[in-house]
Amino acid sequence: MATRARKQRPTSEAHGGKRLEIIQHCANLFDKVGYHGTSMQMLADEVGLGKPTLYHYFRSKAEILYAIHEIHINALLAGVENLERKDLHPGQLLRNACTDMLNQIADHPGYVRAFMDHYSELEGDMRKNIRQRRNQYFASICAVIERGINEGCFVPCDVELTAYGFLGMCQWAYKWYPAMHKKRSPESVANSLCDVFLKGLEISAA
Repeated sequence: MATRARKQRPTSEAHGGKRLEIIQHCANLFDKVGYHGTSMQMLADEVGLGKPTLYHYFRSKAEILYAIHEIHINALLAGVENLERKDLHPGQLLRNACTDMLNQIADHPGYVRAFMDHYSELEGDMRKNIRQRRNQYFASICAVIERGINEGCFVPCDVELTAYGFLGMCQWAYKWYPAMHKKRSPESVANSLCDVFLKGLEISAA
């Protein structure tokens, strides 16, 4: 049994590695020509595979889109879960969350554009699963804001509206940050954005 598992593992790892390579290429193509402008044949050509081979890894364009959504939201959730374990000021937690989002935009612009622009293309269980994870991430941001209020760091406010405002500010950067990310680091831009946002949220020490 152990021998069989050892023999199967490289095949499984190779398959997973190839899937990730396909996802990365397809995300870039979606970014260039749009999801609706892309066919499975174009995706196969982009990756350098025959279309029947591409279907071996993904049964449809929608499956690739779902995989992109899954990778992106998992990265954001892992980032915020890591932040929640640290004993940081709630304002710093929001700055770090903003930095995480900007890092994703800088490193994987195609993933983020697909995530932001084409969520509505997902259907059935794929859409349900991503919606649940989006809601989980939103709840985590709400929890940071609520903690800030409870600890006397933030002024009393509508937690959900404030979270929507924060996420809108950070996520909309996918429209403009890719063009400047080589000149301005994610940390620098996050601090500039959050300086303005937190001035209306934090209670002055004076």
